[in-house]
Amino acid sequence: MQIITCLCSMGRQIHFVVDPQGWLCMGLIIFIWLYNTILIPKVILFPHYEEGHISVVAILSYYFCSLFCIASLLRASVADPGKLPENPKIPITEREYWELCNKCNMMRPKRSHHCSRCGHCVRRMDHHCPWINNCVGEDNHWLFLQLCFYTQILSSYTLILDFCHYYYFLPLEKENGDTTSIEKMSNCCEDISRPRKPWQQTFSEVFGTQWKILWFIPFRQRQPPRIPYHFANHV
Repeated sequence: MQIITCLCSMGRQIHFVVDPQGWLCMGLIIFIWLYNTILIPKVILFPHYEEGHISVVAILSYYFCSLFCIASLLRASVADPGKLPENPKIPITEREYWELCNKCNMMRPKRSHHCSRCGHCVRRMDHHCPWINNCVGEDNHWLFLQLCFYTQILSSYTLILDFCHYYYFLPLEKENGDTTSIEKMSNCCEDISRPRKPWQQTFSEVFGTQWKILWFIPFRQRQPPRIPYHFANHV
């Protein structure tokens, strides 16, 4: 596998791994990120902001998390993980902390490991991650942890927005996606557009129990809500 190393205009070293499998994994991640970055604001954030349900802070926070997520992904993918040079200069006082790699026959510091995917040794290598198309080592481990952190924040934020869109926010006056064709034909929109129930009642109906602690327990059976479904009109 070929490794391309060069210096950018800012003086930083760019470490580029030529690996089609890694490109495919990174391409999938970037596609999912781009899809959500465009879809979530268009479907949820901007419509609810225009109708006064959320503030501009919610939109800026989403773009902030999205920007830092893709920035940490790109930086982790092109950062040098700690690749050892071919002929390292070992100080005499530190030779006892070095050892010979039995795969590439090169001297390396202890706690270094040989990446069979990249074909070289990396200082304090943790693993080779196909999702960033790079090794995770001493010099880019902090970027990988940032990527995990911002990915978790962005994913959680997206799930919360999706849930609130369907179960907590007031219905959009211009919303057409949540109304089915049958409901349109049967003129049930007036009943659907009435004010939402309290969020505690909505969550209780979704999770099938009023005990909030049980909402987080997967090892149980959901009890159907004991409430009738009322519609203003019937088909």
